[in-house]
This record gives sequence, structure tokens and C-alpha cells, in this order.
Amino acid sequence: MELRCAVAVLLSASLCGVRAMLWPQQLALEEQLADQIAATLQKIFTNGLAAHNCSVFISSAYEEMDADRVILVQRVLHRSLYQPNAPVPVVLATEMNRKITAHVFTQLLFVQSAEQAIAIAEGVNRNRMCLIVLLTSQPKRPIMARIFTYFMQERYNINVVILVPGVQRVQAFNVRPYTPTSCTSVEPVEIDINEGDLWDVFPSRLKNLHGCPLSAVVWDIPPYMRIDWKSSDPMDGLDGLDGKLLRIVARKMNFTLRLIPNEPEGLIGGFSFMNGTFTGAYKMLRERRANITIGCAACTPERSTFLEATSPYSQMAYIIVMRARGGYSIYEVMLFPFEKYTWLLLSTVLGLHWIVGSRWRMPSPILAGWMLWIFVIRASYEASVFNFIHNSPVKPSPRTLEQALNGGFRFITDHATYRMTLQIPSFQGKTSISAGQPVDVFDALMKAPWKTGAFTSRAFLADHLVRHRKHRNRLVILAEKIIDNMLCVYFPYGSYFAWEINNLLFKMRSFGIFQHHSQILAWNSMPTTTDTDSPGQTIHSSTESAVTGFAESMSFVLAALNCLMGALCVSIVVFGLELLSQRRRWTGLAWLFERV
Repeated sequence: MELRCAVAVLLSASLCGVRAMLWPQQLALEEQLADQIAATLQKIFTNGLAAHNCSVFISSAYEEMDADRVILVQRVLHRSLYQPNAPVPVVLATEMNRKITAHVFTQLLFVQSAEQAIAIAEGVNRNRMCLIVLLTSQPKRPIMARIFTYFMQERYNINVVILVPGVQRVQAFNVRPYTPTSCTSVEPVEIDINEGDLWDVFPSRLKNLHGCPLSAVVWDIPPYMRIDWKSSDPMDGLDGLDGKLLRIVARKMNFTLRLIPNEPEGLIGGFSFMNGTFTGAYKMLRERRANITIGCAACTPERSTFLEATSPYSQMAYIIVMRARGGYSIYEVMLFPFEKYTWLLLSTVLGLHWIVGSRWRMPSPILAGWMLWIFVIRASYEASVFNFIHNSPVKPSPRTLEQALNGGFRFITDHATYRMTLQIPSFQGKTSISAGQPVDVFDALMKAPWKTGAFTSRAFLADHLVRHRKHRNRLVILAEKIIDNMLCVYFPYGSYFAWEINNLLFKMRSFGIFQHHSQILAWNSMPTTTDTDSPGQTIHSSTESAVTGFAESMSFVLAALNCLMGALCVSIVVFGLELLSQRRRWTGLAWLFERV
């Protein structure tokens, strides 16, 4: 027993002696390594993240690494963050809480293998700028390539920097996926972070894609997108407002296009639901079968939740278009100056005058007043008819949606726009779908009953009027605007193209390129609204106005002549009947004329 104790004591003494010889050198190396890492992180935090008000999420999963690496990380964090004047807000946790996800823009990971980095990243639902400190003694390039492959192909995250600490300095690596020789490169590329500015740490690498192809889901929807599927060059096969926009973006970023038709073919866009159920192009994006889709795609919450979207780059105003009511006929004009109650009063007074005048002689003052009143009525009538013909009014149309609904109107729209009516209760049960493109709904409107309105967009109406100029004066726009909508470009969830293309769209919008392209539409010749004095009034030149005015005046003269001829015919008939009453066989007729 004593011998065993002596051996144990000797062994312990020898081990302690060895550790005493090794620890000073190891401690000095770890201290130097911690200083290098902390200095690099401090430079990035101060000059990069703090300058842009970015907070940091640090995963505490580093505690699962080897004990010596855990101690090293704790020393780094103590030097970098646990100081009174910490440069950035820090969240230290095992997983990122969903409530604070929107407020954290950077994540810092300490890992010793690719699998550990992937496991931590999978717990974060949105892509963030990612700093990874790789602490391993294994060959580092294969591990970095595995990490970049995951972030590029699985997460669509290009903003990943791997820091490889050394005794002398800390090396920084990122990836350049688009090069003149490769479109899917995941090889680590060393970068110089200089003073730690954000753009030095996460430089832009998507301004030149070196002709690499991107797949775009597109569909025909004039005037936004027109596609010639037979064209050998996809760039030349695109036209329309959004088609030209996509071509400009492709040339700016130097990528080629691979056009993919929507599924099923001919579908415009697709349906989107808050439970994540998508159809058409949006389903294809969610399944990562394409890189981008554009073509009058509305900005909706459900799409932005499950897909990546740009900021709105254009606005759509939805309106109701109706057929303009015809003008009043000449005979209606002759009766229009007075309301029906006025005509009834005139008839009553005339009847009283006839009854009283046939039995008693009217006093001279009353007869003079009667003649003066007849003169005033006649002058008012002539002035009202002149004013009516001069203004050429048309029959009134509803001015608000409520008036249209109360008037018994029903609505038609295309399949794509019909999705907008699902958000407006007033259209429920009163809207039917018209086959074809959105611009074809106006042809259906011209054939529909008068109390039919087309729920559509101003852009669709302007495009229709470019090809059907004669319809300008046959249509009228409801004065009340129904709803506004925004257009976005969509990408697969987390796509790194979204941020770059969004910045490019913002610059293009600031320079007014959308307004420039939209001038091809007939904005200056849009129909009038129902709140104008003469909605649907014909637009003429000065020569046409003179000819039209002369024709209207002559038609009124003709109508007056017709009335005069009608009155003359009645007088002739009465005169003929009076002659017949003088004969003996027409005693009854004679009795009637005596009484009259």
C-alpha cells in the first residue's frame, strides 16, 4: 500500500513538472492569438458595424467545442465586448429569438468544423451578414469551401466572411461565385479588410456577373411584358415596360437570361396564400426552380413572407371603366330645359286659361300678365335650349362605387386582376371573369350591357387606347379611384440578388426611367371621369368642333321643322274634321266641335 502511494505521488509530481514546463509557452501563444482575434473583431465592430448601427448576435454554441478553444473564445469576447464602451449592441444566446430577428443584422460564430457552422446557421430563419471565426488545426480550405457551399447553395447568402486566426495576423476569406471562368465558384478568396469598414468586409460581388445565366419566369401581360418565345436571343424577345426593365438590369449586371414559361403555360402570375400555398411563378420560385420573376407582380404580404422581394418600383391605380352614356336626342333636348313638373304646371295653367277664357272674358291686367308670363317662359326656354346645345351634355353616369352598386351595375375583369377583387367586399358576387389578357377586357366591355363596368388598371386602359383610338370617346372612368397597388420583383427566399437589384431599381426610379418608358402609352388621351361636366365628351380639333357644332345646330333646326310639320298636320286634320262636321251625316262631329 505504501509503495502504491509513493508511485502515485511520483507520477503526479512528474506530470506537474511537465505542465509547468509547457503552460507558460502555451498561455503566451493563446494570449497572443486572443489579442489578434479581438483586435480584428474590435476593428470590424467599431469601423464597420457601429458606423451603420448594426447589432450582433453571438451564438453560445461555441461552448460545445474543445475546452481549450472555449477558453480562447471567452478571452476574445472579454477583450472585444465585455468593456464599458462596447461599440455595438450584442445578443449572446444559443438561438436567435424571432422577436429580435428583425433588429439583428450580423451574426458572429466561433466554430471548429463546417458541420458546426451549418448547424448554427440552420437555427436562423433569415439571412444575415455572417462572421465566422474558424478555430481548427485541420486543413482549412476544404472546411471553408464546405461552409461557403452551404451558404451559397442552401441559404443563398453571399455575405459570409471566414476569419482564420494566426499568431502573426488574422486572415479573412470570402467567396466570389461569378468569375470569368466560373458561375458557381465556392473557392475561398483572401480579402483585405483594411480598417474594418463594412464595404471592405462585405464587398459587392454582384455588379458584374461575367455573362453567367439567370433563369427568369415570365409571361405575356401587355403592356408590362411581351415575349417572343421564337426569338433566338432572349434579350431581344422581351418587350413591354417590365420587359425593358429586365433587359436594362441584365445589361447593367452583365448576365444573360434564360426565359422559363409559367406553369401551367399561359397562367398570369399565380395565386398566393398566407399559409404558404403558392401557384404558378411563385411556386416555382419557392421551389428554387428560377432566380427571378417580373411582370406586373403585385407586392403582397404573403409573397414577401415566403419569398424575397424588392421595394416597390412602380405603382398601379385600379379603376372602373364604363361605357359612356349617349347624348340626349334632339327631341329630348326640346323637352329637357323644363322638368316634368314644370311642363305639368304649364299644361295646367293653359287648361285653366282655356276653360276660364271660353266662359268669361279675362280682365285686361290679367291678360297682360298672362302675355308677359308667356314671354318670360318662351325666353327662358330658348336660352336653356341654347345653353344645352352649347354644352352638349350627356346622360349622367355614377360617380362613386356606391352609386354604381345602387344603380345595379355588375363588373367584369380578367383572371389576374380578379385576385384583387377578393380583397374588396363590394365586388363579392358582382364580378365575373373575362377570358384573355387584361387588355382584352375592354373588348368584352364594349359588347356587354350598359350597366357593366370593367375593374382594371389605368395602364391596361392606356395600352388598349393605343390600338383602339376610336374607343377613347366611348369609355368613361368612374370618378372614385378604387385601390392603389405596388409592383415588386420576386426572388427565392433569401436570394442575394434581391438587395443588389433593389438598389439598381431605386437608382433607375430616381432618374425617371419608368416614366420615360411609359410614355409609349396613351396617357394624354385617357377618357374623362364621371365627375366632369360632360363625361365621355368627344375630343375634337377646332375644325372638327365647328363641323360638329354646325351639324348639331342643323339637327335641332330639322327637329323643330319636324315638330312644326307635325303641328301643321294636326291643324290640317282638325280643319278637315271641322269641314266634315258641316255635313248633315256628321251630326255627332258637329256637336263635338260646338262644345270645343
